Amino acid sequence: MDTATGLLVDLRQAPDSARVLPRGRASGRYNCLACGRALELCGPRDHADFTARFRHTRHEIDRCPASPEHLARVRAAVADARALAEHLVATAPEVRVRVAVTATAAPKVMPVLALRLEAPSGTGVIHLPHGELSDHQVDRILASRDTATRQWVLFDRHDGTHYRPAGQVRVRTRRQDQRIDKITPPVCQQRLAEAQFAVAWRDGGTLLLPFGGHPITYPPRAGEDWSGSAASWQRDWKISHPRPADGAAWWGVLPLPLRATAAPALLGAAVTTMADLEAAQSGREAYRRGKARERYAQQQTRLAPVRPQQLSLPLPADTAPSPGSTISAAGQAPHLAPQTRSAAGPAPGPEPAAREFQPRRWRRWRRLLARLRHR
Repeated sequence: MDTATGLLVDLRQAPDSARVLPRGRASGRYNCLACGRALELCGPRDHADFTARFRHTRHEIDRCPASPEHLARVRAAVADARALAEHLVATAPEVRVRVAVTATAAPKVMPVLALRLEAPSGTGVIHLPHGELSDHQVDRILASRDTATRQWVLFDRHDGTHYRPAGQVRVRTRRQDQRIDKITPPVCQQRLAEAQFAVAWRDGGTLLLPFGGHPITYPPRAGEDWSGSAASWQRDWKISHPRPADGAAWWGVLPLPLRATAAPALLGAAVTTMADLEAAQSGREAYRRGKARERYAQQQTRLAPVRPQQLSLPLPADTAPSPGSTISAAGQAPHLAPQTRSAAGPAPGPEPAAREFQPRRWRRWRRLLARLRHR
């Protein structure tokens, strides 16, 4: 690593670099990427058959104190960074990419590599953490922030320390159901997002952009009923972007082409998708509140007092009403009384006054007939 420029110097990939760099230790300008110790650039420039190289010490056997396992991981990280640079150049030939170092490492801590992008649309830096980030490395990333440069922190999707799955959330956008992966971000990713860094993940040729998911509860309004089975519908979530806002319970990730890091115009797809998620959020609230209003109206209908209905009963033929007329149950009650008494048993005898009235009437008729005979 060249501490003066922050670039990664690999004499095997760029042997001509030895012709422009100062020889020797150069006041501690060169550091080992694996162990962090100062290096010495050796090799005269006027001998074509001598291969220039960096070494840790001059008087002893040159050997890096880092373990073989750690050295293998560092070499793999460098190879991965170079492959990503080649991929970006292939997809965006107008972009110039150089491999740099954001934070050096201790013998057991992986370094943070970076890609410096120079494009017609502007400059950018993609930080590439490998392994778990230390607090010192996070501070180094934050210290390199430049408001005039797009700052990305690109994590590995398949690294368990960088990606912690937390299930899925289902949304309906543009009349299509979509499942979005959720993750639980560690503290280092939350710090970077709060500092206005573009935190993302890479999975092969795919870029995963995050947004924040915040649980909410819809406040009841007049004419809404959220009781019973509708109580679960009152709980929902809302989105925060372009970076997950503080207080997000989880992060969701949206897939984009990886070349979006080098071509900002491709990020328009992310803006459109975020807008679709916000529209789906408004649609969910409107739909659920509509169901709450329907439930409230049904409850009011059930609680309304029931008015007694008039009954239409059949009448005897001699007292049948005219068509179109109705007789209430109260008006038919006197006609029902004799039928009820006859069904229960024999009717009681006539009253005494009625029995006295019937003989007297027949006596008058007999007297009238007797008078007519004598005439």
